[in-house]
Amino acid sequence: MIVLQTMGFWKNVRDAVDMIKKPRSQGRISPLITIISSTLIVLLFSNWILSPMSQNSFFEAKALRFDTTSLQGRNDDLRINSHIVAKKLIEVTGEKIPNDYIVVLKNNNFLSSVRSLAGEAKSEGAALGQIYDKALHGFSMKVPNDNVLEAIMKNPDVDYVQPDVKVKAFAQSLPTGVNRVDGDLSSTKSGDGRGVVNVDIGIMDTGIDLNHPDLNVYRQVTFVSGTSSGNDDNGHGTAVAGIAAAKDNSQGVVGLAPGARLWAIKVLDSNGIGSSSNIIKGIDYVTQHANEIDVVNLSFGAVGQNKALHSAIIKSVAAGVSYTAAAGNEAIDASSVFPASYPEVIAVSAIVDTDGKCGGISGISTTVGKDDSFASFSNYGSVIDLAAPGVLIKTTTKGSSYTTFSGTSVSTPHVTGAVALYKSEHPGANPSDIRNALRSLGSSPSTTCDGKGHGYFTGDRDKNAEPLLYTASRSSSAQSGCTTNLAINRASASGNQVGYPPSNVLDNSLSTRWSNLGVSSWIRADLGTSKNICSVDIAWWKGNERQYKFAIATSTDGTTFVNKFSGTSSGSTLNLEKYFFPSTSARYVKITVNGNNVNNYAHITELDVFGASVSSPSFKLPLLP
Repeated sequence: MIVLQTMGFWKNVRDAVDMIKKPRSQGRISPLITIISSTLIVLLFSNWILSPMSQNSFFEAKALRFDTTSLQGRNDDLRINSHIVAKKLIEVTGEKIPNDYIVVLKNNNFLSSVRSLAGEAKSEGAALGQIYDKALHGFSMKVPNDNVLEAIMKNPDVDYVQPDVKVKAFAQSLPTGVNRVDGDLSSTKSGDGRGVVNVDIGIMDTGIDLNHPDLNVYRQVTFVSGTSSGNDDNGHGTAVAGIAAAKDNSQGVVGLAPGARLWAIKVLDSNGIGSSSNIIKGIDYVTQHANEIDVVNLSFGAVGQNKALHSAIIKSVAAGVSYTAAAGNEAIDASSVFPASYPEVIAVSAIVDTDGKCGGISGISTTVGKDDSFASFSNYGSVIDLAAPGVLIKTTTKGSSYTTFSGTSVSTPHVTGAVALYKSEHPGANPSDIRNALRSLGSSPSTTCDGKGHGYFTGDRDKNAEPLLYTASRSSSAQSGCTTNLAINRASASGNQVGYPPSNVLDNSLSTRWSNLGVSSWIRADLGTSKNICSVDIAWWKGNERQYKFAIATSTDGTTFVNKFSGTSSGSTLNLEKYFFPSTSARYVKITVNGNNVNNYAHITELDVFGASVSSPSFKLPLLP
């Protein structure tokens, strides 16, 4: 659609109409003309998209050569005199689903906008699909023709419209000869029988086998038409779930976060194919339950970009949910793949690992690479955050059975499980904290192989040198040596409510508290002299129902503070929550509170500081298979 300004180029609408008859008579273009006012003409072309030229003006010479002019690629608004006509149709790459669109609304009048738009479009033969109200404001719709689409875009409550596109599960098919190799070589057959990990993992995929004895399926939902539950009718989602969280129960396999609560969120059909509209609905669902779900696994994607999907993920991550995403199996730069290319997710590539040890010791080769090398099918690039084993991984599958799987689809849940473990030990950590921690703990090209799991891989395709996911055994304290409760001489604060002084955090009572109103309220502990500090324990008032945003900083002089930890409290306990960071020498510890999910108050009932006699190592996770 092109809006032409007639004033200044043509005397009136009739002259403009006469002008465009010239190319029409030559058979080169056949525009439909809609007169909006005495100074505006709209030309609709069926086979190409035009954008405004410099200064938002169209000259007659250009108008006569519209058939050879290429002006694609801009999404600027057309500003004509006092009129603004927005180009609201966003172009996306990928395999488009015919007549299916995602409509993103402005935040105002959300429900009334949906009712109004859906009602009008339905009367013209359109069919309403998913409705989004948590991670995105909008809906999906099957639109019968361009007239209905145009009417939707003209609505002032519409921000933009984009075509719906297909996404596919990232499964790597291997030759039958390779499948004869023992798939248990890279699995966690030997668990420690210590029970379950108290974390919630969302598996957004083809579903999960709801009755699999090795999986703790806690909730299930489907957004795929023609299905009634989150039960897996493909096998892909169940395989992903097993790698992340299969139970430690002396049977089958053991996941990275054994027995964690699994949320089966079905967005892909029995063929492993889905739509971005259904995935956005899944993200909307996750965001609705952001106070419960800790991490979501996305082992699917497509080449291209998707503004609506990205917007939904941004809002969901801001709500505190971590997302892991498979890089893809096309052996291309993952910067062209969504959702892996989004900076808010943890993008994962795949390596070959046939013995669970570094150094290529086994010497076993597969058709996708030798032991401890970058998998030949894996996508790569600067957007990748971590690499993980992704070839010949034994895991669960539908029908209460087990299978051997390969692809970035299975390297990703290794990282998902690691995120869950980190979250279980650091309930207040936010998605950015967790990503940074896992990257810092990972093996790098300079890591010397220890003969076990700590070592790098060969064949890095792009020299991006993404860390290889690495985990080490947990001590009972979760951080070796960080067990000495340090005496706090006194506590001070930026302010306090009457009757709630900072000294209350030192009285060993959960029934008293320090309270202050205002974002950036802080409380400071003075240890008297500088000591090695490696963790801070905080008990939050109403901590079982409120989540507090906070940061921990340390200082030697009480003036210059260095941030050591930032995150959000769990919202699940009244007791002390422990927050680890690399050991540092300091006298002062300051906790800055930026309100909670109810109001802008800071409330702390108890505060402890822990240290060690010598610098203690960073927190490590259980051994990766």
